Parts: sequence; structure tokens; C-alpha cells
Amino acid sequence: MLEEFLKRLCDELALPPISKEKQTFLFLFAGEKVSIKDLKPGMSLQALIAPCTHKKREELFIELMRGNLLGQKTGAARIGLESDEKTLTLSLGLPYELSYQAFRETIEDFINYLIYWREEIEKLNNE
Repeated sequence: MLEEFLKRLCDELALPPISKEKQTFLFLFAGEKVSIKDLKPGMSLQALIAPCTHKKREELFIELMRGNLLGQKTGAARIGLESDEKTLTLSLGLPYELSYQAFRETIEDFINYLIYWREEIEKLNNE
């Protein structure tokens, strides 16, 4: 079902076709690369936000923790750090079936939060 939803979304938005590796789809929208994994039922989304620089790291982590608090500034997604501690990620897990409309809105919201956090991190690093 996830593959059908992605194909439909790509057709509606005139996006390039998705690529698939095992149960993971790579989706490209507005220059944002999102990894979508089929959980059967449900899905998980993950994307890279930005490199995690050492400049103002403590202030950055405080702001990210505020964003993660109850999912208030992340739309229930989670901001995390890759194991090498060099890249910030945004992840969302939905372990239940979605309608196409809910799927589309979830993708749109996720990408909006991804862009928002990318811009916020850039602002903080430039202060």
C-alpha cells in the first residue's frame, strides 16, 4: 500500500520516481530527501536535517530538546543525532495504517518541519 501511495503522490505532484531498497523508499520532494520505511502496518520517515557543528553546540542541543518536548515543534517527530554525532536527523514513526489523505498530509508536515529546523539551525549557527 505504501508503494501505491508514493506512486500516486509522485504522479499528483509531478515528482521524479521513487527508488526502493528492500522495504525502504527514497523520496525526493523540493530538494529534500526522505527515507520512508514500510512497517506493515504503518511507516517510518527519516531525513537528515543538518551537520552538527561544534560551534554553539550546547545552545543548539537546548533548542532541539525544547523542540522535541512533547513533539510541540516537530509535529510528533523526533530530532536525533546519528551515531557518529556529526549529523542531526528528523524521524517519525507511525505504526498504524493511514488513508491516502492522512499519508499525504503526514509527508507534507514532515517536510515542512524538516525545512523549519534546517532554517532554525542555520540561524542559530550564524548568530
